[in-house]
Amino acid sequence: MDREEFLEILAAQLTGEIPSPEISQHLAYYNSFIDQKLRQGQTEAEILAELGDPRLIAKTLIDTEDVPNVHGYQQTYAYSAEEAKPDGGFTQEDGPSGDFRQETAPTGGSHLDTSTWYGRLILAAGIIVLVLLLFFVLRALLPVAAVLILVGMIFSRINRR
Repeated sequence: MDREEFLEILAAQLTGEIPSPEISQHLAYYNSFIDQKLRQGQTEAEILAELGDPRLIAKTLIDTEDVPNVHGYQQTYAYSAEEAKPDGGFTQEDGPSGDFRQETAPTGGSHLDTSTWYGRLILAAGIIVLVLLLFFVLRALLPVAAVLILVGMIFSRINRR
């Protein structure tokens, strides 16, 4: 696989999954990353082996794109501090630094993300626990409630006489 094939596969995997401007940013980053490593003396084959499968890279980028920007969290993605723009963007003129990070600064509150499989699993487990808890509480209270109703009926009959 060569650089062009790597970038084509990456673009194909990202197309339709994340916005086009983001795809361009990622492609520009990987293209610049490869250029930088070539200038450092590595061969294209070594660089592509280091990067790995572009399909896996695309999956990772798509998964991180799915992270919602929840109220109370400021979410920005940048390839490096120098490349970060006020809007969190990246342009091809910027040089790569080789590090990719996600900055998330919580400002309070919490949120369960039900758009992920583990979020739905946690929600389902919570509902099951609540239903079981309600069942056991009602099951324990039913005999007490039955006795109280019976005693109330006896007292009401006695008071009528």
